[in-house]
Amino acid sequence: MLFMEQKMLNDIKQKVAKNTVISFSGKIASSLLGLISIAFIARELGPEGFGSYNVVIAFLYIFSVFADFGLYNLLIREVSKPQADEKEVVSNIFITRVFLLLFFYFLSFVVVYFIPVYSFEIKLGVVIASLGFVFLSLSQVLMGIFQKYLKTLLPAIADVSARIVQLILVIYLYQKGSDFIDFLLVFVFGSLINFLLVFVFAKRFIPFDFSFKKASMSKILKQSWPLAASSVLVLIYFKGDTLILSFLKDFKDVGIYNMAYKVIENIIFFPAMFVGLVMPLLSNYFISNKDNFKKVFQKSFDFLNIVSIPIVFGGFYLAPEIINLIGGSQYEGAIPVFRILIFSIFFMFLGALFGNSIIAIHKQKQVMFVYGAGAVFNISANLYFIEKYSYIGASFVNVATELLVTFLMFVIIYKYIKYIPKITALLKAVLSASIMTTILMIFPVGGFFILLFVGIFVYFSSMYLIKGISKEDFNLFLKK
Repeated sequence: MLFMEQKMLNDIKQKVAKNTVISFSGKIASSLLGLISIAFIARELGPEGFGSYNVVIAFLYIFSVFADFGLYNLLIREVSKPQADEKEVVSNIFITRVFLLLFFYFLSFVVVYFIPVYSFEIKLGVVIASLGFVFLSLSQVLMGIFQKYLKTLLPAIADVSARIVQLILVIYLYQKGSDFIDFLLVFVFGSLINFLLVFVFAKRFIPFDFSFKKASMSKILKQSWPLAASSVLVLIYFKGDTLILSFLKDFKDVGIYNMAYKVIENIIFFPAMFVGLVMPLLSNYFISNKDNFKKVFQKSFDFLNIVSIPIVFGGFYLAPEIINLIGGSQYEGAIPVFRILIFSIFFMFLGALFGNSIIAIHKQKQVMFVYGAGAVFNISANLYFIEKYSYIGASFVNVATELLVTFLMFVIIYKYIKYIPKITALLKAVLSASIMTTILMIFPVGGFFILLFVGIFVYFSSMYLIKGISKEDFNLFLKK
């Protein structure tokens, strides 16, 4: 019996590992395509036009989070339960998301109309780009199906396909000469392609429909409102800095800040993706086996540290090359911004694990106070520091907020599971990343891609030599 249980656990770990590789590879490809698109957009529009583009995206992101209502995490949790009626769960949650999107995006049109500092072009951009956010939001909630069945190749195909189409259109507009409205239309079209593919793939596993029960919708909203409230508080400090910059400074400052932040956004997909794959295990083991819950939590903690630490060290050192590669010399002011923001990566990675673990142990109501504290701190600090130091002030506030929120979430987890993860892997990652950075500083050949390859090789070689990672860790990903 013990042998069978261990074999089942190893099989699950192997499936999670394989799907992590698939998701990671797909997201790497998607992020690279996205960054290339951003490079063309940023160079075509310049800091001021790029700032306008990002103000529209940040404004709509707020209403997207209002409409999110935590339904993605709720769907993963509910379909992972034994004997769950998957079709009914997905149908009800999907239709609930549709109604929420219709309501909140109509509200966004009303709100933006009465903001005097925004031009007609900004308001028109909000109306156009809202369609793209609708498609993205509907795709995102269906991702829970692929997480449940550990079939992440299909949504990766959908995402990469949409990004390729977007890049082709962006390059065409770059050569033709366009404004930010044209690029928003491309965003909408790419989001539509992504949704259509995800929708078709999702129905292969759970043949959900568009029926729903009013009582079920009421139950869903009742269960998810703590997650919704938490998400709203998160968005305050996730996109509030961009909006405060647009109110207190000019759009050029917004463009410079978002040049650095766009790179960060294309990195932080990874912890959310990885923890999304681990989430069903955490939810199941919290009920059935607390020891396995702690083991999965520890392994996830180690893995996220091993990935995030070299990104922080390498990103700080290579900041000039990264910003110049993407935006060119007109975004030189984004280099110090990026060097500050890169430290938030470490806290974002751990925050993804801690936040989802809190949901897995059914303490999501308490995390509202954490995000509330983060939101109050972030807004009050940004109002002061952005006024005095513009995007540099916003960068420091962002890192401080992530530190505060991550620490408070860990306090909640410790309170209920009484477990402090070991930091052996973290310390080994810091040592290996320090060796990596030293080698990069003395390496005789320059160029971003050469240094990137050297950095990756040195880091993982160092981790292997000091037993931060082992052959078994590699085999887990390579086994068929």
